[in-house]
Amino acid sequence: MSWWHVFAELGPQLRLVERGHDMVTVAVEGGPVHRFRLVDVGTFTERIVGDLVPEAGEGSPPVLVTYRRASADARAALRAAGASYVGEDGRVLLQAPGLLVDRDDRALPRSQPADLLPADDAMRGRNPFATRGSRVARWLLLHPREGFSVSDLARDVELSAPAVSRLLQGLEDRALVTAADVERDARRHQVAVQQPRRLLEAWAPHWARRRIRQRRWDIGARDAEDALAQLRSAAGPGPQPRWRVGGLAGASFVRRAVEPADVLLWVDADDVGALAELLQPEPAGAGNPGRGTLRVAVAPDPWVLGLQAPPQLIDDPATAPWTADPVQLWLDCVTEGERALEAADAVAEAVGW
Repeated sequence: MSWWHVFAELGPQLRLVERGHDMVTVAVEGGPVHRFRLVDVGTFTERIVGDLVPEAGEGSPPVLVTYRRASADARAALRAAGASYVGEDGRVLLQAPGLLVDRDDRALPRSQPADLLPADDAMRGRNPFATRGSRVARWLLLHPREGFSVSDLARDVELSAPAVSRLLQGLEDRALVTAADVERDARRHQVAVQQPRRLLEAWAPHWARRRIRQRRWDIGARDAEDALAQLRSAAGPGPQPRWRVGGLAGASFVRRAVEPADVLLWVDADDVGALAELLQPEPAGAGNPGRGTLRVAVAPDPWVLGLQAPPQLIDDPATAPWTADPVQLWLDCVTEGERALEAADAVAEAVGW
């Protein structure tokens, strides 16, 4: 993580003495030295605080949670449990006998490199989070307990075997997937994802930087549930544009962790006109979005619209064909702000990531 700069900003009285993979030692000028056990949770939500609280209560050494994104409720729960945290957003709470550092103001974003991937990877076509290239990561995440050969993956994601091989190399270089020789044939490999959550966390910043073509429609719905009902009614039983419900609305079909205020609808660019014919919407201004509006977003890669949430994952299996795949739901929620983090975590738990 890139949160170590926070300590330099806290003043000369506090400094890092030592940091390791799972431990950190902090010294206070003229005071004691404190050791913390590190727990990196990536996206930190209140749902997982319960797993950390018993550990934090044991006291020796206390827990220090580091995170990339966190909900306010999660930070409050950890504070109440007597644990500490440091976030990439600049928020800090260090509490231990003889030590209290509490900074709850969000730091200004630090400048980031123009690209999150090495230049040679982009040149070699090994960017595993590119528009079409991310099909490989998505497919592996959708089948987290399976192994695939290069040829299997190439067929499933509709890319060439050489392209898939380069993308897998990019993932392997980052230790995001593993490859093992197939029994009785060392020339063949089975590729699998061992830590799905780690792969998702690596993908999230790339997805957040993507420019999505999006428009907001008012279809006269009272709320998100009414908007979905009108969408189903307008589509009817006949041929219809390909679309998938994403964001908080789609995540609510899996686990109703957070109530959606509107409906994110992923569509093919070629189908936007046909969808407008069905719904007869009016533009919804940004200053007055209203509850129950549709956010119609053009899928960067229409291939993903052929995927859907597994019926066994959905409370009402009838909605499964209309629900975006779990990877898309997680990406949508984790980049939609603090409120949606609970929904992202609920999707990950339901899938088993």
